Amino acid sequence: MRICITLDDVIRAKTKQIGDIYKKYINKDIDLDALDFSTKEYENVFGFNDKNEYNDFLYNLYSYEIFAEANTVERLLDKKLNLWHMKITEDDEYDEPITLILANPFEFNNSIGYTCFFLSKIATRVREVYFPSNSVDIWDKCDVLITAEPKLLDSKPEGKKTIRIEMPYNKNSKYDYSYEKLSAFLDDNKIIEKLIEK
Repeated sequence: MRICITLDDVIRAKTKQIGDIYKKYINKDIDLDALDFSTKEYENVFGFNDKNEYNDFLYNLYSYEIFAEANTVERLLDKKLNLWHMKITEDDEYDEPITLILANPFEFNNSIGYTCFFLSKIATRVREVYFPSNSVDIWDKCDVLITAEPKLLDSKPEGKKTIRIEMPYNKNSKYDYSYEKLSAFLDDNKIIEKLIEK
């Protein structure tokens, strides 16, 4: 069984970092708590003139600050993920081998290198990291996808399983299992058996 975990808002606190960087460099007076994050159209949420201006902010002007300097979603999540990864891949507890992949489909220009820097900070032991240029290609790499991304949750092919990490922008997305945070999934001692059975 191949399990793929996407980074943004699952491991890396990208949405929070976008808000923090926007407030620090663009608009110090913005009230981040008052913004509506029920959509992923952040060009509208933050009041950019258009998608191009937002993409310039994200992938050019502040890509290092957003993609490399972001923290993990939860404190010590990196250590917890590494311990869980060792357990599922090195234990003989499961009847079939389990492979873990980290992926992020929405990376462009500098963000790929800066994401690699973020991964080095969390000292991941995962051997495969994947940056597909087409988001749906991620399904070719996995049987189970753990993500917060609505486009990926809603594009699930038949025979695959999705685990949604809850965010305001994915409340209406489809999923097989849902967790408030990745740590709640990692703490669920029965989920791997359920996924194997299905």
